[in-house]
Amino acid sequence: MKYIFIAFYGWPNPPMNQDEKVYITDEHFECWNLRKFSASEFMDAIKVKIPPINDNVLINYLNDGTGLNGISDVQYQKCLWGLLLPDPEDIYNDGYREVLALLNLFSTKYMHPSFYATQMGINKISEFKNLDVLPNDHQGYAHFKTSNFVSFYRAMIKEAKYSTWKRDNVLEWSKEDWRLYMASIFYDGLEEYERSKSVYTWQRESADMATLLETLFTAGDVQNEEIGYRLRKRIATLIQWKFNDIEKEIKVLYKDRSEFVHGSYYKRIISEMNRNPNDNATPPSPDFEKLYKTKEQLRFIFVAYLYLHKIMVSQVEPLFNGYDNVQDMLEGAIINTVLRTKITETIKPIIELLPNA
Repeated sequence: MKYIFIAFYGWPNPPMNQDEKVYITDEHFECWNLRKFSASEFMDAIKVKIPPINDNVLINYLNDGTGLNGISDVQYQKCLWGLLLPDPEDIYNDGYREVLALLNLFSTKYMHPSFYATQMGINKISEFKNLDVLPNDHQGYAHFKTSNFVSFYRAMIKEAKYSTWKRDNVLEWSKEDWRLYMASIFYDGLEEYERSKSVYTWQRESADMATLLETLFTAGDVQNEEIGYRLRKRIATLIQWKFNDIEKEIKVLYKDRSEFVHGSYYKRIISEMNRNPNDNATPPSPDFEKLYKTKEQLRFIFVAYLYLHKIMVSQVEPLFNGYDNVQDMLEGAIINTVLRTKITETIKPIIELLPNA
């Protein structure tokens, strides 16, 4: 078994609520409490689990932390916990990008690794240079110490191939594969809005979320009329059993998106400031709750679409045969209630594994 270890920040959070050094969730799935290891103890332990490929990479473990690989004792102390996970055998080199994409689909918030370990040693993640404002990572380890996560990982890891571009893979991709690759890019891009939002441009997040939905549900459609209507109906066919008001909420999303795309949001700012003349003339704050709720719905929608694609191409469900892609299948299921019921039955088990915010 080939493994990958991904570590997450935790400083200056409270200690991890895990007495064991290593909590074994299932075979090949472990959650490590890094506060129970010194830096040197961790390096020894991870070399046992993931043996170095040769002696030349031994410098890529504990060092002064100034190089491209390896970390210092001080950098290690900023970490709280980590996951030891199967690294898919058919992924070229290491599967860090694919595994992280899968963690982000399972988690209620985007994950922020500090480093990851493979047979090549320790690889630093340099996204956060100011260690005084590191992400807390929402003590999210509890989500990953469950049988739900193990089942989700095993079911979805192959679909994570769409999170990264590798030439040997993409040469054989169909249009649907490219659709899922672009959707993965757009979903990953939404992380930008999780840590900050602008009073004046927050609707750009709505525009980006709408782009993701259009990539999945209408891009490449042979019809150009009533795109918004068909998009809402296809989304409802897929996920209305989970979100009863999804069509209405997608309409609201598109209203915000249109205001941003057409440059008319300033009119709403003027209107709301005029209604509140004693509020020091400050612009209205973004509706954080609405934006986060919509992003979470997109997480469920994207997982459902990916899993349905997996089942469709596997040809294990005869009712799904004869469709060129998931988009066409959802269009047919708008009026075909038997097909719609089968779609719900197919995706419901994978959706029910996901933690809710």
